[in-house]
Amino acid sequence: MPPSGQTGFIKIFTNQLNLIQSLQKVKAKIKHKMTRDKKETDQDDKERLDFEHNEVDVISSLPNEILCRIISFLPFKSAVQTSLLSIRWKNLWKMALLKDGTKEEAVTAVFNFLNDFPQLHQPRNNWGLQYNFDQGSVLFVAIAPAGILHLDFSAGKQESQRQFSLSLGQNQRIYYYYQPSLSTAFNLKALYLVSVSHVSSEMVSCLSSNIPSLESLTIAKCNGLQSIQLGSNSELQKLTVLDCLQLESIRMHFNLQFRLKSFRCRGRVVCFKYYDEDPLYYRYPRANDHSHLELKDAMLDFRQGPGYYGINIPGFESITHSIRWVKTLTLRRWVFEELILPELNLLGEGFCKLTELWWIDNSPERYNSNALISFLKLCPRLTRLYITIDPNSYNMANIKMSSIKVTRPMKLKHLKAVKLEGFANEEEEFDLAKQLKEVLQAEPLIIKWDGTVRSLTKVQNQLKKGTDPYEYIEQRVENLNELCPKHPHMDH
Repeated sequence: MPPSGQTGFIKIFTNQLNLIQSLQKVKAKIKHKMTRDKKETDQDDKERLDFEHNEVDVISSLPNEILCRIISFLPFKSAVQTSLLSIRWKNLWKMALLKDGTKEEAVTAVFNFLNDFPQLHQPRNNWGLQYNFDQGSVLFVAIAPAGILHLDFSAGKQESQRQFSLSLGQNQRIYYYYQPSLSTAFNLKALYLVSVSHVSSEMVSCLSSNIPSLESLTIAKCNGLQSIQLGSNSELQKLTVLDCLQLESIRMHFNLQFRLKSFRCRGRVVCFKYYDEDPLYYRYPRANDHSHLELKDAMLDFRQGPGYYGINIPGFESITHSIRWVKTLTLRRWVFEELILPELNLLGEGFCKLTELWWIDNSPERYNSNALISFLKLCPRLTRLYITIDPNSYNMANIKMSSIKVTRPMKLKHLKAVKLEGFANEEEEFDLAKQLKEVLQAEPLIIKWDGTVRSLTKVQNQLKKGTDPYEYIEQRVENLNELCPKHPHMDH
């Protein structure tokens, strides 16, 4: 059947599937009505349902092979919902969307799935495939709109945390794979890798080497991952690394630093290394280099503390230098005090383009805002400030505090909103609001985690009485989400 004929047939089937779901709702209402009042019946509705049910049975009577082929064209969610139609349909979706094979065949299975996708589907919803291999290992493949591919290995057996490296974006061939190529009809832009292990690392490296148009890469929850190597042929603009707690370094080709505009990391501190021709011969970036990353977006959520190198992280000054031009930033207090403040000379005029800051603190005792106030003096264009107290964050009590202070007489003129979360009590929130007055020329709204909006106002009568002249005044704000939407990094 040609693609156009397949599309038409699938459209008819999808419409009938929607009709079935609607009929099921009608049946539920009828059953409820009959239970409530057995004397009332609606024979006409019942006959209509029976008639339409008999019409659907024409499709239900088709062989499994045909039904599985039909289901394979449906969005993944709709395919799973077919199991509710009847006992006949209960496990058909699994037959259509589950495949078994070897680790060596996985790459071919994934690319065949991707290459068929543009001809058979309109990418409005998520589509998926489950691939079982190596006696208990599972790869779940999902395609989301706008060319986003998810490869998730978390559902299968989890191997011991054997250390491994990921090499991505390299022109490489692994000798025991048959490597297909990705159809140009499928324009893959983003790749999400979840729970990759040493068992699946070569498979993932092989897949990534065939995706030259990749612009966004997310790597999450990979136990044992020690290093990431990013090749020169990558078009990567956004790199996100989440909860890979054994990760020590990210090694990237020299050319990539001119393309990468977003770096988001949650876990332990990592270091950057650059290489030119041979990845084995790398160097740490130096402070006097003119070829640093120039990030527009950075998340330095090093909640697990220092990593393999401790506080003396080689090449970290490159990260300090690369975040000077960010517009959106997430930063832990201990990272600012211990890693950024000692390199304050690298910041020049400070964070002159920063507009949205998520500041995360650990406050085992009464909240101390000194570090925050110092940092805000470096951010003249800040418009939104998000402050979170995270009691589970890395505690820096055992490391020496930096004695460097920011003394710039800067006043923030553009700050519109300050959002608070995790404070022990309202008194600490009130004290912080007063301390912020030190660096504010604007009058921002103070927003609590529960949505309460207030402003800190000076009351002249209290000033005359010699008492605290400030008090909270509740404000009613329409379109609060427009004034202070969720910080972009809070979605991770």
